[in-house]
Amino acid sequence: MLMSVRFRLPPRHSLQPNNERDPLRYYYRPLTAWIYQHRLQMGLDLLPPDGQRALEVGVGSGILIPTLTAAFPEYLGTDLVLAAGLDALVAPGCRARFQSANLLTPDSLPEGRFDVIVCFSVLEHIADTQAAASALARALAPGGTLIAGYPMVNPAMSHAFAAIGYPNIDDDHVATPARIDKALREVLRAVARTAFPPYASTSLALYQCTSWTRV
Repeated sequence: MLMSVRFRLPPRHSLQPNNERDPLRYYYRPLTAWIYQHRLQMGLDLLPPDGQRALEVGVGSGILIPTLTAAFPEYLGTDLVLAAGLDALVAPGCRARFQSANLLTPDSLPEGRFDVIVCFSVLEHIADTQAAASALARALAPGGTLIAGYPMVNPAMSHAFAAIGYPNIDDDHVATPARIDKALREVLRAVARTAFPPYASTSLALYQCTSWTRV
């Protein structure tokens, strides 16, 4: 059984990018909005029921904060750099806080605390996939679930990003889905996977979301 959570797109004026590479604008542009929003919904569709404590790694502009804080009573949002105005996005009744954290820094996250960790479009930016996967696994409570989302990383995808105005994506995307999957599989048990296009393999999916559990 999975949780039923629908992505809530915040008003554009309520969000601020957390750095110059933040993809915030693509969630609102007519030619890219659907796929950018759909990839988040793919991951939300994998959320388990009855989670209480959620961690979002890579909170960015805060585009998921209204959705996740409405679904979980306790929430921690992290990123290397925190955008302005994140507190204003929190849904009423959620105990939310934010902190700057680096997955590759030891003890940057509480150990064994979170029922659910959401990590969209982060792991492809980290060359040391094993260290990142281990840090996520340590933060999960026993029986907890990690939802990770990541794009295809190859020359064709680089051209696609360039076409929508995101040049030099190769400087940012340094880990392929196969490497990410391998690293996560070494520390967690795979539960489910969804892809766009539907049923595309790891090497052919434009974007994929996977769920993992700590046993």
